[in-house]
This record gives sequence, structure tokens and C-alpha cells, in this order.
Amino acid sequence: MSKNYLLIDGNSLGHFYNNAKPLHLGEFQVQAIHGFLKGLREQIAMFQNYQPVVLWDGASWRKLMFAAYKDNREKRETKNEIKVQDQKDAYKKQQPYIRKALRFLGVPQVMALNMEADDLGAILTDRYVKNGGNIILLTGDKDWLQLVGPGVVWRDFVNHRLVTQKDFKEFTGVDTIRQFVEVKALAGDMGDNVAGVGGIGQKGAVDFINQYGSVSAFTNACILDKSIDVAKLPKKYRALVDDEDKAITFSRNIDLMDLRTTARPAPQALEVDKGDPSKEKFRQFCELLLFKSILKDFDSWISVFPAFRERRRRLQPNNTKE
Repeated sequence: MSKNYLLIDGNSLGHFYNNAKPLHLGEFQVQAIHGFLKGLREQIAMFQNYQPVVLWDGASWRKLMFAAYKDNREKRETKNEIKVQDQKDAYKKQQPYIRKALRFLGVPQVMALNMEADDLGAILTDRYVKNGGNIILLTGDKDWLQLVGPGVVWRDFVNHRLVTQKDFKEFTGVDTIRQFVEVKALAGDMGDNVAGVGGIGQKGAVDFINQYGSVSAFTNACILDKSIDVAKLPKKYRALVDDEDKAITFSRNIDLMDLRTTARPAPQALEVDKGDPSKEKFRQFCELLLFKSILKDFDSWISVFPAFRERRRRLQPNNTKE
């Protein structure tokens, strides 16, 4: 029998709630922990037929391919950059507590030494779909959109957007997953410190792909069958044919951005924590951190999590009527 999975981008969820109004326990910030747990519960309650699995980032294998990958995320030069880094530091201190709480709630967690969460999302999505499962990808990261397909939907928990195979083009501007990846490779991703080929921004990349279908179709039409007169092309398009460096950059970007690239290595030091559900340990955890809103109606709050739903069913008498 197939099983449905809610694959959760742990750090996407964690950073979002960490950036909310600070909540302190003494000098220790706890808003990421509190927000993560309440936000996760809301999603699990909404999709009760889906098994939640939280995926965490390890060190990315992409750094070996491109040393500058995400280097821009560590800057502390301007006041805003210092503020952002301070927020990240506060989150890093809270993340171990989130992971501990998830163990007590019996929510499985997966991490690999050399993988980002979206890599793990791609691996697990392909595995579960092959076995007949349905997947909801819970993340604010648009890179995960390339995993959308039959039985796989992307859900942005921040803006409550849902993208299915049916409305993929409406959301991305292109027809296929490959075209979505090529748009990213052409335009680059400055959030990850990955420059594009130059001269083509996000909108221009979408227009280019919609006009020519793909970069390879474009270059073939220019070079092989000569159906496109290169001399009449805009300079930024002509450079894709004439400038070898742009071709190299595009190819590199594909490998950096395609979550199913053959350049992706096997997971190293894969850690699968299935959890150790304990109602009492989670209650003590909430008491320690003074999470009164969770403790107020504790049994009801915890009952939406699969580990405790199943346990409650086992404890029901055989003659219990629902």
C-alpha cells in the first residue's frame, strides 16, 4: 500500500519563525522553537493522511564544485548584514532544541553530511513516487519547485501557495521542469552567490526559453541547421553562441541548480532519526521552555502527531464507537 509523505524543509521553516518577534527565556531566544512546533502542528493537522519527515541541511557538495557557493550569506560588513548574522546565530542555538522536540514527538528527521535539504527532498521524492506515494513539499524555497510532478505538490507555508503539475506554468512561466532549471541557470541565483551567464535576467530567461524551448535547441538552430541568423540576434543572445565562457557558466549552473543532476554524489554519513515518542518528555520540554500555549490543552495539542494518533487508537477499547 502506498504512503503519503509531507517532506519538510527544516531550516526554511526554522528561519521563518526565528525572524518573528523575539521570544525570550532569560537571555535565550526561543521564538524559532515555539514557532516551528506550532507551525509544524498546523501543517500536520491539515494533512493528516501524510507522514511528516523533516529534512535538515548538511554541508553542501556544491562547495567542492564552486567554492563561492553561498559565500555571500556569511558577510558582516554592513549594519543589516550584522543584524542578519546575529539572527542566524540565534537560530543556530535553537535548532538542537527543535530537533530534540521532534524526537519526543516521533517525527522522523533526515540529514546527510554532504547534502542540502533540497537534495534529500529530491532523493526521497523520487523514491516515494516510484513506490506509489504522494508527496507534499513544505518549504519557502522555490528550488524545490523542480520536484513538482505527478503526485507531487509544492506548498509555500509562508504565503500559503500551492503549486501542482497543473498550474506549474502559471507559477513559473515555463512548461517543464527542465525549462525551469534552464531559466535559473541562465539568470543565476544571487541568493546562492551564483552569477548567471550575463545580460539575461529572470524575465529575460523566461522569455528566451519560451521562444526557443531550450538552450540546446537554440544553439543547434544557430550552428547546425542555420535556421536562426546569428547576425540578426540581440547581442546578449548572440553571445550564447559566440562566447565559450557563457556556455561553460551555463553548464556549471545546471549542475549546481538541477536537484537531479548526475553531478550529485551519494549521501555521506546519512542520519535517519525515527524519533523516540514520549508524551512525558515532550511535556517536560515545554515546561522547561515555558510554552504555556502548548501546555494549556496539552493532550489535544499533541494528538495530531502520527505517533500519538496511532498510540491513542491502540489504547481504545475494542467496543469504542467513533
